[in-house]
Amino acid sequence: MASLFSRFAKQFFLAVLLGLLILPAVQARFPLFEIGELGGYFERAPHPDFTWPSLLDNSYQPNLERYVEDRIGFRELLIRIRNQAAYSLLRVSKANKVLVGDDEVLLDETAIRAYLGQNFRGENVIRTDVAKFKAVQDSLARRGVLLIFAIAPDKANFYADKFPTYFKHLPRGESNYVAYAREMKSRGVNVIDLAQAFRQWKDTASYPLFPRGGIHWSGYGITLAADTLFRYIEQRGHIDLPDYSVDRVDISDKLRDSDNDVARAMNLLYEPTPYNMAYPNVVFQDPKPGQEKTDLLLVADSFGWGLIGFYPYLPKLFKEDFQFWYYNQAVAKGNPTEPGGAPVDRPVDRKTEMLNHRVIIVMYTQHNLGGFDGGFTAEAYNLLCPYSAADSSRIQAIKQELKQSVIIQDQLWEKANTTNQSYDQLLHEMAVSQFELSKLQ
Repeated sequence: MASLFSRFAKQFFLAVLLGLLILPAVQARFPLFEIGELGGYFERAPHPDFTWPSLLDNSYQPNLERYVEDRIGFRELLIRIRNQAAYSLLRVSKANKVLVGDDEVLLDETAIRAYLGQNFRGENVIRTDVAKFKAVQDSLARRGVLLIFAIAPDKANFYADKFPTYFKHLPRGESNYVAYAREMKSRGVNVIDLAQAFRQWKDTASYPLFPRGGIHWSGYGITLAADTLFRYIEQRGHIDLPDYSVDRVDISDKLRDSDNDVARAMNLLYEPTPYNMAYPNVVFQDPKPGQEKTDLLLVADSFGWGLIGFYPYLPKLFKEDFQFWYYNQAVAKGNPTEPGGAPVDRPVDRKTEMLNHRVIIVMYTQHNLGGFDGGFTAEAYNLLCPYSAADSSRIQAIKQELKQSVIIQDQLWEKANTTNQSYDQLLHEMAVSQFELSKLQ
């Protein structure tokens, strides 16, 4: 009897094992269970074309393996189980560049390193960027266009006290945000530092300004930032925008829009318990006599979506055909794609577009200042403040002077070799940089 039971148990466990091996293939071919898609960006590997050359050079086999792995049954569920174990047991996130801070606040590693100054661009570069922006600002002002730079807050700067332990002990140097903000204020740039405002509101705000599981500012934070931003535009531009008000504030742990974007991207079985978030209901009024909806161009990173889709300040306070250049790429007018979607680049006459708008807002988040404004200022400067013949001659003279320095020549050739860049291009960029510094001081 015992022998029969033992044999039955072995057969049973063998059947279970075979079932576990076969079930993923069955699920892939004939879906038996509905499995939710993973959050975040993911592109499945395409089916590789079978050719003799690809088979012989061993490229077909790994490509086919990736194709099968991306479509194996229960893949999404198994990934969530693995990610949940890492998060629950080790407080580790498997999402790219996402770190778990104190109080289970989710943070962006790139933004943390920017806060610590690890991608600092250097004083000369920053001074040149800001000087060019001021020159563009003045040139546009003479044509009746208001140009302002808005610095949006990022979560890492806001929650620096909640960094993971390792990052709390790293040295902090000069950051791009601190240097740019200081230089802009010193130069007289039309800058509105919303990051500084958020720091001031941190201990007195009635509701969270950043969600626990999201990377962007909260709905409540957006409304505070909008009040500050649009009052500034009205004052500097002598514009009376339409009125708006908040008639109620909904408090909920059922998150909306981008308030849980990072937590979703972690692909857990159970997401971290969210903060109770505030969602003001903003009521926009029609323009009164003397008020106007004027032309607007917004050049911004993903934080710009909060003023378009999350809360429709821009479509309601400005002309509905306002333009949004997402990361300085011109996309279709108005609200063309879902927030966070890929920009749909379209050709535009940038000089004409800039001069046809009454207000231009350039808005980048603190940690994105490592790329300043995505090339907007450089392009606008070339279009609105072109070099004269004398300027070009002076740049050529500086290049000849640089060629006389053995130290500089060694530096340029070494950089050309290590970065695979053209020596002539590096020499030209150095000469232009020196010329701009002397010209824009």
